[in-house]
Amino acid sequence: METFRSIIGHRRVIDYLQESIRAGRVSHAYIFDGPEGIGKMLTARVFAGALLCREGGDEPCGRCISCMQMDGGNQPDVAYVTHEKAIISVGDIRTQLCNVVPVKPMVGPYRIFIVDDADKMNEEAQNALLKTLEEPPSYAVIILLTTNANELLPTIRSRAVMLSMLPVPEDELTSWLMGREQLPDYRARMIAGYSGGSPGVALACARSDEFQKQRDTVVSMLKAVPAMREDRMAQFAKEFAGAKETQESELGLILVWIRDLMMYKAVGDKARLMFQEEQDSIRDQAEHISYESLWAVQEEIGHIRADRVVNVNMETAFWLFLLRFQEHFSRGE
Repeated sequence: METFRSIIGHRRVIDYLQESIRAGRVSHAYIFDGPEGIGKMLTARVFAGALLCREGGDEPCGRCISCMQMDGGNQPDVAYVTHEKAIISVGDIRTQLCNVVPVKPMVGPYRIFIVDDADKMNEEAQNALLKTLEEPPSYAVIILLTTNANELLPTIRSRAVMLSMLPVPEDELTSWLMGREQLPDYRARMIAGYSGGSPGVALACARSDEFQKQRDTVVSMLKAVPAMREDRMAQFAKEFAGAKETQESELGLILVWIRDLMMYKAVGDKARLMFQEEQDSIRDQAEHISYESLWAVQEEIGHIRADRVVNVNMETAFWLFLLRFQEHFSRGE
């Protein structure tokens, strides 16, 4: 059974929610805002479980019938608003929330609605939700999960408690991965750095053999960049362009490598590197490239990400990136 103790990070948010339960000051609406995989859904489920727990504490007890139903995904007083299209339509909101809110809880003190991707509601859907938020029944708790709360109407934001869920610090995430997934420290640190402080992303990477293969491919490429022939660059560019589903993760790994080069140049401390097992290569490259060049390489990655959105030829874009990256080494310090 998931509890607040199961959640890594977000101590300020958890303390606030538990205090609201203890004090009996539960709001009718909450917005949990943060990046993908940061733990918004897990926190919402635990909060709902605690509100409906028969023991009446600030944690789900894991033993009562309500907690067991929550754990099994069939708690009758918790509803998850879903959608099949890219947006959440007014029909989705009316059918799954607005029209159901008047129905009193079946067994518990609250009827809880969890809306994932709430920032994907179109304006009609938001206006329909707003009418419910203006006069909610006493037992209703609506939890909106967003990656960009600014997409919600100001009138919705003003009627909800906003809780921002920030990235988990790298050291804390590294220790969590080592304990939970039994990872060696060097691999856990690299994944923690790559994930941007998102436990969900980190966990998915730790359990993915495909991610490890991507990591090995990217590292092999980056180590070879300073002396790479143009035909090899062209081959890497072709492979990159052909694997659209892995492009974003490969770009993320390149950024972790650049971050390590910057870190080594700044403090010369190998223990602070994400790619711990590549210390010698990081040191050698860091000694032959300037800070200005590393900032320029970071900007190039940003350009490639933007180009992906507008369907620029990725093979050409990535080939040019590798060529420019190599040129920065030839310039030296």
